Amino acid sequence: MNRAEYIEQCALLTEDELTARARALRERSNDRIPPEVQAQFRLLDGATQAEETWADTAWGRTHVFLVSRREENAGERPVLVNVHGGGWCLEHTERDVYFSRRMANRTGCLVVDVDYVLAPEHPYPAAIEELEALFDALPALVERYGGDPERVILCGQSAGGNLLAAVTRRGRYTDKVKPLRQILCYMPADNYNDHFHGGELDGRGMDTELYGFFYNRTFAERKSLDVSMALSAPEDVKSLPPTDVITAGLDNLKPEAEQFFEVLKAAGVETTYRCFEQSNHGFLVNLNGEYQACEDYVVGLILDTL
Repeated sequence: MNRAEYIEQCALLTEDELTARARALRERSNDRIPPEVQAQFRLLDGATQAEETWADTAWGRTHVFLVSRREENAGERPVLVNVHGGGWCLEHTERDVYFSRRMANRTGCLVVDVDYVLAPEHPYPAAIEELEALFDALPALVERYGGDPERVILCGQSAGGNLLAAVTRRGRYTDKVKPLRQILCYMPADNYNDHFHGGELDGRGMDTELYGFFYNRTFAERKSLDVSMALSAPEDVKSLPPTDVITAGLDNLKPEAEQFFEVLKAAGVETTYRCFEQSNHGFLVNLNGEYQACEDYVVGLILDTL
């Protein structure tokens, strides 16, 4: 079955059937994390703290974790907003909190780790609008936890990078938050075109396409620059903050992220590109491939900016 046929089949599913498929994908995703990787998630509990809370915004209530280094008299901390990956549909997990702990420990930032709403229960543009409202509420939120709303950096993993690029391109959040830069890791940047070139989908390919269908039910939505920013013209992205694009060499999302990077360059946006050639999608949070080198690189970007 090729992509077009699979999407036609998905369109016949009821909302209950779509939700059931999403739950099955979430359960399978959790089972994929090896026990030896899960064991690492608690390593920084003594050095860092993570407070789970809800941020009240004009959109509603957003589930967040405020992660920081354990230290006395730390002063006002810079802020890193982390938006997790998972194809717009997989849940925020302990691996995302652990990534936030690593960033807090190495950079001294207050990390706002965002657990946004998921598709198919909340398809496009719900997560974008939720993040925009959170940005409006961010200054008051971070000030309560010792964060500096004038020193904010954004970091997005996979779908989280896609969501951040949409939010910053739209620019509808408060002008009290002016991100110093955004770091977009192995992001999907084109949910419109067929990356399988009409070929037969294997099980992983079907999962990938199901994620995309959960988020965007129509091709008109898929072509929106909120979703497929690789299709942007340079004038569409001129307002973006300095943007770092990171890809994985063994990831089928690499070409579309590269295409987005070329658009940023053509627009005159301050931008960098780095590919970790021997790594798979999600390697930075999944603790495989060249994740240590990538972590060093991301930390360097943050510290150089601050």
